[in-house]
Amino acid sequence: MSRALDPALAAALASGLIQPFFLAQLTFKSQTDYVWPGTGNLVWNSQTYIGVGSLAKIGVIQEGTDVQAYGTTVTLSGIDPVLLGECMNDIQPGAPAKLWFGCLSQGVIVGAPYLLFSGTMDLPTVSVGVDTISITLALETRMLDLSRATNRRYTSADQRLKYPTDIGFSWVEQLNDLALRWGS
Repeated sequence: MSRALDPALAAALASGLIQPFFLAQLTFKSQTDYVWPGTGNLVWNSQTYIGVGSLAKIGVIQEGTDVQAYGTTVTLSGIDPVLLGECMNDIQPGAPAKLWFGCLSQGVIVGAPYLLFSGTMDLPTVSVGVDTISITLALETRMLDLSRATNRRYTSADQRLKYPTDIGFSWVEQLNDLALRWGS
């Protein structure tokens, strides 16, 4: 599969004189946070990404040729114990999450960062240490939805839940009890 890598970013990667970085867009109940693991603010695509320094960690991002849902993780550490309950209540499974990879050259973003991952947040895991609390957010791709049951039925009532004026399934229930004779 070909990649839409920005030519300026490809040239910077080939030169080797760059500072790689990641960007994360994480959607919570209260707001969408834009963060990056550097210091200070970084502006890209009309959004200001807040530097969280070493308080964030991104898990392994992989892909393959088989039809499989590959996920990753984002770990946020340095959580204040007083705010842990509020943080956990703000996490919304199914909310969008995106990760980008880019390069800096003398503090300036080179080209357009490459979208590494686009999916949704899943249930978090909390790790309590001696000095710090960490929350690991599992990120899943939409491919995971293919392995879930849809819980939809081929009935008129189920069809009208989504399309109230559709009568395409209005005869389905009657077909269950109908004895049809084929041929002579």
